[in-house]
Amino acid sequence: MSCRIRGIGSFLPPRVVTNVEVGAMSGISPERISALFDVEQRHWVRSRESAAPMSGLRCSDLGVAAAQAALADADTALGEVDTVVTVSTTPDFMTPTLDYLVAVKLGLRDVQTFDLRSPCAGLFRAFLLVDALCAQGRTKRALIVTAETFSPFFRFGPDAPKNHRLNTVLYADGAAAFVVEPAADDAHAIRGLTVRTSGDARESPLTFGGMLSAFPPDPGVYERAEYLGNQDFRAVLEHGSRLFWQAGRVVLDATGLEITDCRYVLTHQATGKMDTHAEKLGVPPGLLQSNISRVGNTVAASIGILMDDLHRAGKLTRGDRLLVVAAESSSWSYGGMLVTWDR
Repeated sequence: MSCRIRGIGSFLPPRVVTNVEVGAMSGISPERISALFDVEQRHWVRSRESAAPMSGLRCSDLGVAAAQAALADADTALGEVDTVVTVSTTPDFMTPTLDYLVAVKLGLRDVQTFDLRSPCAGLFRAFLLVDALCAQGRTKRALIVTAETFSPFFRFGPDAPKNHRLNTVLYADGAAAFVVEPAADDAHAIRGLTVRTSGDARESPLTFGGMLSAFPPDPGVYERAEYLGNQDFRAVLEHGSRLFWQAGRVVLDATGLEITDCRYVLTHQATGKMDTHAEKLGVPPGLLQSNISRVGNTVAASIGILMDDLHRAGKLTRGDRLLVVAAESSSWSYGGMLVTWDR
């Protein structure tokens, strides 16, 4: 027995930040931001007065709001949920973990919870876990919650590292959630679910140190901005597209389908240039969907936010096949699954 998506929801912080606003802070022109990433606006939890999240907008709060929207969409009572899996690279704390915070804020008691620290392919790691629990009869209704709050980490001014300035205009905040349950039949079960680390020997082009053991708290860490995220954008664009297509090929081979059998292709949107990569890789025009222009790169939450956007816009109908894939450059991993929309 595999699993199926019963409901979906998402949440974006109310503060909308345009290219004009973030461009003035980062020193990158609005036109340059658009040309580089196809991003026009994004949502931040960060207040205008300080880097701290605004009241009620921590990462766990975003996750709870998305979970509540997913439960409403699934017509599922809170008491029916017996499992919570959270995915984030920017949780409120190292401990207490995000799964605990989301469960408690939702009002759940005596449920099994799991916390995954994973970026772009984290959604598929969560689905693999829930799929296994469904197969073992260990869950009847699970919540998968993906949430990210990058804006509190952003640093502006002349001492901000050059590559970090690019991060501040690309990455953004948001959350998505799925209500998942065992599938009653194979016709609408998730198929081809996979996550793989390619074993690529290249050095990771993306590090987000935070204040962990590799970056112990001392004045030099702050002065050199070593706790910030650093990214080699050229390496990501050069090699990430290969993994994106590799993920799609693995899922299609496992399901015996061709890409033309799919209604849409949904992927983690590293940049707004994914359509260019898709065209080079043979994805027919119109299949690849995107919303990065208005939400930015929300990392682990990006695919869920995009899928929920399509759902809310009435663009998904029962029986639609969705090829859902992601490439994760921080670990040179990839993941994917085939979703047959069952709503």
